[in-house]
Amino acid sequence: MTPVRLTKLAEADIANAAAWYENQKDGLGAAFVDRVYEAVDAISRNPLGYRKRIKDVRVANVPRFPFGLWFRVVDEAVVIGCLDHRRNPVLVKERIGGVIPFPEP
Repeated sequence: MTPVRLTKLAEADIANAAAWYENQKDGLGAAFVDRVYEAVDAISRNPLGYRKRIKDVRVANVPRFPFGLWFRVVDEAVVIGCLDHRRNPVLVKERIGGVIPFPEP
């Protein structure tokens, strides 16, 4: 198993999405967080099983939700964002390119 670390940006993405879902329906935010951690477990089991999407950054889908965990594999898997599939390529490119600082492992 490969260790998986969430950056502060990824944690903020998860918290914001969970709050939005919770406002839509009671319990949906908690269900979202549960599915996020299912995706984290899947990354831990096989981080190189996900193809590279932008440079060396890979994405794992969050089950039952239109989100992906965007991550790099260094000595560990470093999740840089949990982003809605409709907007993620632009935001990921900004984070990788330094427009939004990319946290180093």
